[in-house]
Amino acid sequence: MGSYLVTGATGFVGGALTRRLLQDGHDVRLVVRAPSARLPEHERAKVHVLSLGDPNALAEAAEGVDVLYHCAAENSARAVPAAFGWINVAATENVLNAARHAGVRRVVHLSCTDATLVNRDRMNWKESHPMGDQPLDALCRSKLLAEELALQTSDTRLQVCVLRPAWVWGPGDRRGLPELCREAQRGRVSLCGNGENLVHGVYIDNLVHALLLAASAEAAPGKAFHILDPEVQTAREFLAGVCNALQLPAPVRGIYALSYARAFLNERLGLVGLSRVDVVRRGRGALFDGMAAARELGYVAPVSFEQGLSALAAWAATVGGSNGIAQLARGAATWKDVEVLMRLADAA
Repeated sequence: MGSYLVTGATGFVGGALTRRLLQDGHDVRLVVRAPSARLPEHERAKVHVLSLGDPNALAEAAEGVDVLYHCAAENSARAVPAAFGWINVAATENVLNAARHAGVRRVVHLSCTDATLVNRDRMNWKESHPMGDQPLDALCRSKLLAEELALQTSDTRLQVCVLRPAWVWGPGDRRGLPELCREAQRGRVSLCGNGENLVHGVYIDNLVHALLLAASAEAAPGKAFHILDPEVQTAREFLAGVCNALQLPAPVRGIYALSYARAFLNERLGLVGLSRVDVVRRGRGALFDGMAAARELGYVAPVSFEQGLSALAAWAATVGGSNGIAQLARGAATWKDVEVLMRLADAA
């Protein structure tokens, strides 16, 4: 069995992937920026506490690794703007350079469909779809830049592929679900529109399944793949299902233009509430083409929406319901996080 390295091993996706790799009997190296009680205690798990701004430490951790999963990223629109360039782009470059130096065979870079998020519908959207407009904000732009960097790096020595999951959901989420619960606590969950627009999500176990396939698929290197749940739903159906599993009130209609304007003010003034990314995800249509993942990775989602909702409800009950989930919220990157990366870059 091969050896694996996972960056962001205490995160939502990185943690779920780590648990699955260990369950399957693999040796896994876990790269984290600080010790955490969320790290698994397992004889096949080796923890490396280091900064992604330190390419030498990264290369040492990756020595002898067959597949490197780069799951670490800043995904909150609430982070300081400089975090997106340093954490999502510069750190990705460090990871890729370290992987090449260490002789890693393949890097699977985790991105998301927000890399192409724009303030309009994205219908029948293929991975190669021309953007036309710049991505919505600094977060989305950093995702696209990191993707481009990863794919440009791919060659016969270091094979790199990119996975673009849609709206990732499921047990263990410490960002999207806590924010949803806090939104409900403030009074209501908004659809940011009439709720009839189509949306795609991807359940966490389905994404982990795709990550495993991407490690060995011969056709994967040099390409990006949409990873989706099998169901295409309206925003109302998707959010109503998740809210019901968490015992939250059903989402209500909103006016898109007002929701977007309010989100813009929230970001500018540092107010509590939805971001523009949240509003566009909920209020604009998004129908992605997932045929490339099916054809070239062999991806078929193993978990249905209803099965995922049942697992979500069961998990919610173990952490204290929606009130408990609201307390799990993970903070966004601060200037302190960015300064660590800047100091390491100056020292290199």
